[in-house]
Amino acid sequence: MSTLSTPEKLIRRMHKSYNDARKLIKAAMAECSVGTNTHLQHVKALAELDAKERAEEIAIGIVPQDLQQATKTEYLFVAHCHTIPANREELKKLLDEQALKACKGLHYSDEDECIRKELEEQFK
Repeated sequence: MSTLSTPEKLIRRMHKSYNDARKLIKAAMAECSVGTNTHLQHVKALAELDAKERAEEIAIGIVPQDLQQATKTEYLFVAHCHTIPANREELKKLLDEQALKACKGLHYSDEDECIRKELEEQFK
């Protein structure tokens, strides 16, 4: 049983039909001599097939019409400055700050501690 939705199946079928046509044209091109009128017609047929496929993808909404406008290049530069504590006081301060950041969402309020204590007593 397939897990693809109906639109995904249609898109897959569309791509398969274009790829099948592309294979047939390339197989026929292999039989032609390069530079002949027949060979040039096959090249044009491939180009038209690609253009039709792109147009159909745009019409369906798979690919945006203007791909250049849809893409955006953005560079993010992040600098990391690791500080080395010069003495034990700075080390203690730095470790305390890191521990507070690590425990930020752990709910260590007085009410939470009371609830934990009650639960421990109930389940002993």
